[in-house]
Amino acid sequence: STGVLVKSNVGAQGMPTYSIGDEDFDDLYEEGTITTKLNYFYVPILYHHRFYNRWYAEGGFQVGLRSKAWDIFEVALYDNDLTYKRDVRDNYRYLDAGLMGGLGYKFKKQIKSVSAGISYYYGLANVSNVPNTTIRNSSIYFFVKIPIGAGKNEKTTDDN
Repeated sequence: STGVLVKSNVGAQGMPTYSIGDEDFDDLYEEGTITTKLNYFYVPILYHHRFYNRWYAEGGFQVGLRSKAWDIFEVALYDNDLTYKRDVRDNYRYLDAGLMGGLGYKFKKQIKSVSAGISYYYGLANVSNVPNTTIRNSSIYFFVKIPIGAGKNEKTTDDN
């Protein structure tokens, strides 16, 4: 079982702000928080095993390629929310890799049918480029899988 998770976001929220070297900016956002958003294109490569014709478990590897990375500074000032978005791609490596496992349910007994389920990704690679900092991604996914090319095969006849 494989596929592509085109829009997969990982990151963290609620972290304290850090200095960016501008005294006015640092004073303004001193009491704020940061949300980090990392966008990846992930490709899971999974072993898929069905139980009782409809339930299935899957597990294997997942590799990812980072496309974007943002730190979003947020602070509430005088009944207004102030937000600043900072590009931090240089702080994170392009590649991520880890283990993935999940459970799902097929809506029909056929081999190719729509299914839904949940899976968990545990990153093994350190994605941080910052010295003395280790960051590993992890995610929980709720999914719906729709098979492509699941139509019936047409039999050809030769009437010569």
